[in-house]
Amino acid sequence: MLTDAGYEIERLDKPHATEDELVEAVRGKDGYILGGIEDITEKIIDAGDKLKAIVFTGIGYKDHIPAWQYATQKSIAIANTPSAPTHAVSEWVLAMTLAMNRGIFDLGRAGKKEFMTTKGIEGQHVGIIGYGHIGKHLAEMLPAFRPASISYYSRSTKNKELPTLLAESDIIFLCVSKDAGENFMDKEKLAQIKDGALLVSFMASGIIDEVALLAELTKGRIRAASDVPMKADGFKNLPLSIWYCFNGSNAFNTTTELKLTSDMAAQSMINLLKTGRDQNRVN
Repeated sequence: MLTDAGYEIERLDKPHATEDELVEAVRGKDGYILGGIEDITEKIIDAGDKLKAIVFTGIGYKDHIPAWQYATQKSIAIANTPSAPTHAVSEWVLAMTLAMNRGIFDLGRAGKKEFMTTKGIEGQHVGIIGYGHIGKHLAEMLPAFRPASISYYSRSTKNKELPTLLAESDIIFLCVSKDAGENFMDKEKLAQIKDGALLVSFMASGIIDEVALLAELTKGRIRAASDVPMKADGFKNLPLSIWYCFNGSNAFNTTTELKLTSDMAAQSMINLLKTGRDQNRVN
């Protein structure tokens, strides 16, 4: 798409490039599509002497562009692909919910049990915290699994207050971004979760208070699954039926969603650079 639009592409085929490598890479470039997990600092922005646009292939660009305000002050446009990972992440959330609730780890080769009655999703009360693209998509997918109820809460849209949702839900999907604040799911909120409930999170690290979560899991009061690993060593000692996480974030990582994300990022870059050219002509 970019080549057909008349742009030359230089690919830095390294998913976690260093600051110095990125400084060299952005010099003389009009646009930068952030497809890895590198962080864009002020030093990198300063090196982009011709940089007009940055496109992040994901949702929460502020995590990987800590210098985003500095970039906008220098009239560099920033875009992301907010709806691209929606289905893949929602699919992962449901897969983890089924794995944890249907006893996959206990009943399979990783466990020792041969017979166990499980809960599934049917008949369970489901709570969704955060009602953006993914939260809404989950609410649309869930009826096929026949839950007893679906509750949701966000700052702008809700059908239940957060304390009530936490106390009543058998399954809780945490769909908030870092904008919700550090340790949004803190000790107080975790304590309000219903005994035996399952908490499923796929957002960036720092959303959940690790110390408080580890304490609840160690007691066996609740269970949890996360797309992002926790740093504390204590999590590694928990049984898989209580705590499961990926070694690194992969909830979004399907071939279909990567293609969609790539196409959206390329089209956004073309649009942003075209707008910049048109403005230059007017000026």
